[in-house]
Amino acid sequence: MQRFLSNRKFQVKINQVLSTVGNIQAGKPHDSSLSPTLYNIFNSDFPRNDKVLNYLFADDSAILTQGSNIKLIIKTLQSQRDSIEYRCTKWRVAINTDKTTAIPFRKGHSSKVLKTLSFMKEDLPWENQVKYLGYILASKLCFREHAKYGSYKFWNKVHMINPLIGWHSRLSLNNKVLLFKQILRPILTYSAPIWCSTAKTHRRRFQILTTVLPLGK
Repeated sequence: MQRFLSNRKFQVKINQVLSTVGNIQAGKPHDSSLSPTLYNIFNSDFPRNDKVLNYLFADDSAILTQGSNIKLIIKTLQSQRDSIEYRCTKWRVAINTDKTTAIPFRKGHSSKVLKTLSFMKEDLPWENQVKYLGYILASKLCFREHAKYGSYKFWNKVHMINPLIGWHSRLSLNNKVLLFKQILRPILTYSAPIWCSTAKTHRRRFQILTTVLPLGK
């Protein structure tokens, strides 16, 4: 383990010019079988709070709390953020505050201005929608924006692989169907289990995509 993490060096090459050799002070080699174990060890002291749920997935992390008192919710979130900030400072973990936002999930409309949260000495804006793990979450959880995003992403991929699946392609129909299943269908089915609360009009947008795509014979 010590050899795996210690005495690691790096060098940068631009065209035919090599930089001087530098020492890697933190991090680990990528794509190693030890990576998941090391990740769990590293996050073993991540701040815990009985009122807060921590969602950790590689470098995409989120915290969530719920309640009927918005002031108490904001106070709880701020306390957890302060604890996370202390830990990140202690272990020299860099946080991209430009990609760090806050979003309220609630029914109805409210004219109350929410107190701003702070993190790493910067104010965090309250947003109406956020993107997390490739999924667009709106404050009303209506999934309308994600349906639009998924549709755009789907057709973008279709245009990319159209020479392979179009009418003039010499690939067999079985291979074209295989490409659809491997490249296009995952875009439509990603996170599909949480669509139970999605309006039929938004689900219909994805259902149409699976029926109108022509695969040349």
